[in-house]
Amino acid sequence: MRRARAFIAFTAVLGGFLISSCEKHTIDQPNSTDPVFTAEGTIEGNAFNLVAGDDNAYMFTSIEEENGISVYTGNLSDGNLSLEMGIYDGLIDIPRHQAINSLPSDHVFSRVLSSPVAFLTKDAFPNVDVIDHVVWSVEGFASDSVNTMTIMEPGKYQVCATIVFIDASSSQLCSEMILGYERHANCNIKHFLNQNGTLTAWVEDPQVAIEKVEWFLDDVLVSEQAEFAHDSLTGGNHILLAQINFENGVKRTKSMILDGDLSGKFIDDLTFFETSSLSLLYRDFNIRLKLEDNGVTYVSDIANNSFNTVSFDDVTYYGKDAGGNSVYKVKAHVVATLQDVQNVNGSRDLEFDTTFGIAFPTE
Repeated sequence: MRRARAFIAFTAVLGGFLISSCEKHTIDQPNSTDPVFTAEGTIEGNAFNLVAGDDNAYMFTSIEEENGISVYTGNLSDGNLSLEMGIYDGLIDIPRHQAINSLPSDHVFSRVLSSPVAFLTKDAFPNVDVIDHVVWSVEGFASDSVNTMTIMEPGKYQVCATIVFIDASSSQLCSEMILGYERHANCNIKHFLNQNGTLTAWVEDPQVAIEKVEWFLDDVLVSEQAEFAHDSLTGGNHILLAQINFENGVKRTKSMILDGDLSGKFIDDLTFFETSSLSLLYRDFNIRLKLEDNGVTYVSDIANNSFNTVSFDDVTYYGKDAGGNSVYKVKAHVVATLQDVQNVNGSRDLEFDTTFGIAFPTE
């Protein structure tokens, strides 16, 4: 068997709604009689063996972004047969976490959901009686219908509501929403405004102890207390924003629009839709698999993998790619069922042991 020089290519894909870019880097596999990146097992009982560096096989890795979430991916391919394994990021609400240090030993497979992760509706607002209609948008893509919008895929989204009130005036509020991923702390912000223009705002129902709150009124820092009062709010609309740091590392931003005229035309922070999420399944650190076999693509997320698992036996640092990302060798045992995406060639049962190269951001 001829051993060619193996290489690993690295790309980064930025996206959420099919927005992408790509930058490739390479890293040489050191000369060794022992293969570094391999996959060996069976597909429908038929044996296969892929070794990076043999028979034109190579290891390709990428850090992709799907609906605002990083997916750490490896692809081992010889041109005719390829295996791709992706690991969804987790701890989404904790900035600058190191995913490599939080990986579980046993993973579950992600799957395409049959029910929405969120249903956005005008009727959920407490002041619906003064609202004429709502136009929703997610990541800049507007809903096809007025007043409602359905989100099917887990992700971290910028959600905007343009609210037109019954007097024809309008306001827009945007909030970052985490859907289909676990939130490790949460809360609401509330306010009370009296006839004299005295505003009181506070954090309500924090699930975890709060380390710090910064309140901004119309972009001006006005308080660093969990509750604050402002004595002279004028008429018209005002934006109230709270940057909340929790003691467990979670950071969330909450915002609302205040109605200084006391006509009921306020807009509550949109993240209240997170707590009414219709899905109880979290995608944190889930696995997705893709098999390409003689031009046919099979994927794991549309097949039934309820009783299948991916077990990590070892995760070892390998080196850095040209982009500065840290590369790890992930040794795993995989049992999975994959379904033809065209629903023509049925499903394939896989069982294999593998060492994949996965690139994680270097913090």
